[in-house]
Amino acid sequence: MMRASSSSVPLKLELRWWLGGRDALEVEPLLLLLLQEIDNLGSLQMAARAAACSYRHAWGLLRKWEHLLGHRLVTLERGRGASLAPLGRQLLREDHHVRARLGPELESLALESGNALSALLEQGGREIHLRIFASHGLAVSALRDLLLKQGGLRVDLQFRGSLDSLRLYRAGKCDAAGFHLPQGALGEKLLPRFTRHLDDTGDRLVRVVQREQGLIVTRGNPRAVRKITDLKAPSIRYISRQPGSGTRLIFDALLEEAGVNPADINGYHTEEFTHMAVAALIASGAADAGMGIRAAAARVGLDFVPWVTENYYFVFRRDAGRSPPIAHLLAALRGGEYAREVAALPGYGAAGAGEIVEISELRADLQRKTGR
Repeated sequence: MMRASSSSVPLKLELRWWLGGRDALEVEPLLLLLLQEIDNLGSLQMAARAAACSYRHAWGLLRKWEHLLGHRLVTLERGRGASLAPLGRQLLREDHHVRARLGPELESLALESGNALSALLEQGGREIHLRIFASHGLAVSALRDLLLKQGGLRVDLQFRGSLDSLRLYRAGKCDAAGFHLPQGALGEKLLPRFTRHLDDTGDRLVRVVQREQGLIVTRGNPRAVRKITDLKAPSIRYISRQPGSGTRLIFDALLEEAGVNPADINGYHTEEFTHMAVAALIASGAADAGMGIRAAAARVGLDFVPWVTENYYFVFRRDAGRSPPIAHLLAALRGGEYAREVAALPGYGAAGAGEIVEISELRADLQRKTGR
């Protein structure tokens, strides 16, 4: 008889494209992969090889969709290789944007469904072992994947803004919450917004990661955007994070320090919910700049202007510190495999990961300029 493991049943939810109305045709994932590889390599032959299909099949797939759409997707020139036509480039950009926006939500839904199935499959059915609400970050996703790979712990990670995560934690909706604060004077200025949701005696913090935040800009930074005041130019289209996110709080504080009115920022009220969604929107050409982490910019080939280094923490209840779920979490943070995952992310560092910080020590911890 098959016995379910103690971790979540592995599920994966995928985004698929359909074009048309009632008789819509599904866009084969291979087509989007080919477009990406053509953009990367500048050759249909090399793109076909990278996508693990024959040149003939790649050619036929492109021609099929060009016929259906009535426009070229790729421009082929003898002796000059291949490049994306405007429609092909826009289709690829839209795919990047939608995946970046919905990816974290699909991951959370898949994990939630997997946990529910595990509870049914296991004799007696058990509840989720560790529920975390956390500000979006690539290192946090890597930690979740590591915990699932190691097994023995059922993890439900849901991405929320920093303040929203802390409010839900305070209301007893999760076992731990993830938030981030910039090092130095800026972090000290923002600290009261966070400590109102923390209990000096009942809560403890654990260091998770350090990371760079700054301005994500189009490749080559053609508009030479480097400072907050540069964003006042009406021609520059900015993309914000949602209110309540740690990144939005930092940006608003920087605006205030620079004496810039948010109303002077073109796009200030246009919002996305993850760093990757901001980066994808800029990569698509729909915006010129947005605040986010260096790793998100690097992942889609954009440029980055560093503004702050920040500390990322998890908060958990002091009386849960010796419980198996939190002990498992702390062990993963302190392990070499997590450090290696973090080292592969541009702008991230794992110095001090897994170290406990008392709430009363948080102000001093932000003044300690930890390197990445």
